[in-house]
Amino acid sequence: MNKLFINILSFTIALLLVLGLLYFNKNKILNYYAKPLQDSLQRTISLQNDLESGKIVLFGSSELVFYPNQKFLPQNYFNNDLKLPLRVQGNEGQQSFAIMSQLAACDNELVRDNAKVVVLLSPSWFTGSYDNGLKMPKFLEYMYPGMMNKLYFQSESDDKYKLLISDYIKKNIAQIKEPNFIYKDSFYDLKSDYLDNKFKQIIIENFDSKDNNPKNIDYKNPNLDYESLKLEAKSITIPPKNNNYGINDEYYDRYIVKQIKKDNFPFGVIVSPDINQNQEYNDFLVLLEYLETYKIKALFVMQDLNPYAFANNREEANKLMQIIKSKVLEHNFEYLDMWSNKKEDYEIGTLTDIVHMGELGWVRINQAIINHFMKNKEN
Repeated sequence: MNKLFINILSFTIALLLVLGLLYFNKNKILNYYAKPLQDSLQRTISLQNDLESGKIVLFGSSELVFYPNQKFLPQNYFNNDLKLPLRVQGNEGQQSFAIMSQLAACDNELVRDNAKVVVLLSPSWFTGSYDNGLKMPKFLEYMYPGMMNKLYFQSESDDKYKLLISDYIKKNIAQIKEPNFIYKDSFYDLKSDYLDNKFKQIIIENFDSKDNNPKNIDYKNPNLDYESLKLEAKSITIPPKNNNYGINDEYYDRYIVKQIKKDNFPFGVIVSPDINQNQEYNDFLVLLEYLETYKIKALFVMQDLNPYAFANNREEANKLMQIIKSKVLEHNFEYLDMWSNKKEDYEIGTLTDIVHMGELGWVRINQAIINHFMKNKEN
């Protein structure tokens, strides 16, 4: 009887707590957990499921979407030709801080054990105006309310990463129109209200259709003839007729011709004189630390800037690229270096314009992905 009484008492106390929270916070709760947030919470599940299952997840930016019909674009080639599951995550404007934030939001033991991550680095992230780091609209695109709830109330990431994200939001809060409390309140403030946090966690889990027992994806090496694939990539690439720089005709006519008329071509690579003031570089170091801390299997790829188009100040850019490479290797991650120090190092067709991958470049990246994540697998 005593045990039964204790169970009934515990249930009654829990029920009273829930009813009390509902009574005193009912308007806030009902407004907050309305259908838009429920839908937002559902959107967080897909990425977490893929990371937990060991599906290869490739993070990048505009190169993933700018030429969607390329045969060797990873999401096309892996899923359609090789029948090997691969997810791409990103579009124009995504940078290191957004990638770290998403990984932190999805963090748990299954992700740490199984995640296979590829990060496509763009030299343009670290140069010019983009070296100021991630723009707030792009942060909000990926760290929408559902993902922020997952970060603050479910993620197992260390608090220091949550605080970094909270501080970033606080610094840029003026750029959010009518922010709700998940953005307005600091992580410390939210964390201090234990009962409210537990209540939110229970509600989130009820909206969370995540597969708690995801089936691990077991990759087998397709054992491809990459030299033949490179020849195929060259054969399906239409050579430019209006320039000798390997820039496709449409891009050249639309963007380059007018710059030539203004005497602005070739371009220069703008590199910050003090790397410690390069916000993107500092965000990149946080991403490296995060991946190493949780022992997540990662491959980094540094893309190129067409050396015929970006010829000026390339020596300073070379030094920056070497520093970035050294940091990746210091953290014991594999690194595919596609950066060309000078024109002689560049193979026409690697890029299709001045910054985005061509078919030949994608073949090299696909080969690195397969060698990194499937090198010990046999058919």
